[in-house]
Amino acid sequence: MEGGPKASRRAILRHGVLALGALAGVVGIGSAAERVKSENLLAQAAPGGKTLTLRGSDWHLTASGLRRGELPKRGDLVSVSGSLSVQGTDATGSFFSSVQHLDSRVGHGPFAAVQQETHTFQLPDGTLFGMGTTVPGADGAFAIVGGTGSYLGASGSYTAHQSPIETGGDGSALFTITLNSGR
Repeated sequence: MEGGPKASRRAILRHGVLALGALAGVVGIGSAAERVKSENLLAQAAPGGKTLTLRGSDWHLTASGLRRGELPKRGDLVSVSGSLSVQGTDATGSFFSSVQHLDSRVGHGPFAAVQQETHTFQLPDGTLFGMGTTVPGADGAFAIVGGTGSYLGASGSYTAHQSPIETGGDGSALFTITLNSGR
């Protein structure tokens, strides 16, 4: 290439290291997502426990200064909300979540590789609270950390698939909850 810009050895090495780092991050995130999918990360229902399936609609992600189609970056705190229906019943409810995009050592560029989420499920017979961490693009496994009303004393775990409209999703969600309750 005569007359074109010449890259220094340092620039070539820097770009090579960045490319390798990005590849390692993608492989790491993919491995974590496959682990969540392949392993049984849910608690088994105790005798008398039950499984509850909640379907979400009108799923939205909002944050101050975040435009539609723009992904949250490391350090961002976002809210997720939507409407719930309890599968097999006419019951409906609401979902609210705060999601902190953690500034971990893994990840690609400005985007977080790990999110810490706190969930609130408001249902006609009480409220369930859950929390856990997820990796972007994968279903999450969460712990039930408490409840009110008929869910008082509840424990257990659940998987969550969330697809907010603002990040290119279809506005739906699916939660499969395994409750271990003395009630």
